[in-house]
Amino acid sequence: MHTLLTERRIVSVLIMVLSLGLVVSTFGLNFADLGGAFSPMFFPRIVLFILTGLAVLNVFVDLRAHMDRKPINLKPVLIIGVTFVIYVLLLVPLGYFISSAVMGFIVLLALGLRNPVMLALVPLVSAGTLVALFNHLLKMPLPTSPFFWWL
Repeated sequence: MHTLLTERRIVSVLIMVLSLGLVVSTFGLNFADLGGAFSPMFFPRIVLFILTGLAVLNVFVDLRAHMDRKPINLKPVLIIGVTFVIYVLLLVPLGYFISSAVMGFIVLLALGLRNPVMLALVPLVSAGTLVALFNHLLKMPLPTSPFFWWL
């Protein structure tokens, strides 16, 4: 039996709504009249537009796919949702690297990954690559950690 409400469809619609909300929240913010690429919202807005576009495509694909009825498992979704709230609250006090690495670790655990090498490497390499890109290459510093200030 096919159904309209599946876990995957609900999550994809929620991601789309949240990404649209984040895009809308970037408009109307007042910064110095730097304009264009010098605005502090230039890069985040581009990333949010890309995320929103991908979320819209994901909803379209999920609505077209024929999915069988399965029990909805909200535990991973709730774990990831609560972890994101905690991540946002701890991003400035703990810095980007620590917060993102821990967030990545928890998300991978919630999604069912159990390979210890991947659980350690994926979050560390992902967070480290973004720190290297923004802090060192682009000279646009992410929040620094009180423990790893040299990153």
